[in-house]
Amino acid sequence: MNRTQMILLLLAVTVVIFPLLLMDKSFVSADEALFLKINDYWNPTFDSFFRILTELGSFTFWFVVIFVLWVCGRRTLATYLLVAIAIHIALGGSMKYIIDRPRPFDVFSDTFAIYNPSDPSFPSGHTEGSFAAAAVLGMRNKKLLFPLILLAIFVGLSRVYIGVHFPFDVVSGAVFGTLIGVFVAGLDLSRLQERMESGWKRILRPFRFERKG
Repeated sequence: MNRTQMILLLLAVTVVIFPLLLMDKSFVSADEALFLKINDYWNPTFDSFFRILTELGSFTFWFVVIFVLWVCGRRTLATYLLVAIAIHIALGGSMKYIIDRPRPFDVFSDTFAIYNPSDPSFPSGHTEGSFAAAAVLGMRNKKLLFPLILLAIFVGLSRVYIGVHFPFDVVSGAVFGTLIGVFVAGLDLSRLQERMESGWKRILRPFRFERKG
């Protein structure tokens, strides 16, 4: 079994085991208690800052990054990031509705939340996407690893602080995202990149004009 297969197996194991922990009432109670402690530090002065910070983990943000990387000629990075984010959306989105964990503001009526997402809480999608991006880009370009991991950590912390996730949602998202990123980084995506480049050329063809004379 090679490294890529081992990472995929580890991802499958954690996807099964982590939700089982939510069936333990004492574990859930401890998770909820930690959330309340963190949420108590809320200060309206920092609302705008944390709203911007937390959205740096959204899939919309990462699709913008993918586009910018592609246009700027960093197409290998763009391809790997695209695949990692696509897997993150498929896995995280599916798990949310399978597990169907309520958001903190659905459990506690007197807690603060900057906004009220309508989808379930587990796992944290913003955290998962941020760690998936950090892992895949960091493994393809070592200079990006530290700043992106730092960003992912702050995005994860912001999700609890602004009242939309429990700590375990964030931890699970970080683990799933990291494993997704490492898994994708070990794949050979050269053929996919070639197909994407061919499609990109077809899109741009009508906008190219030949000079006469």
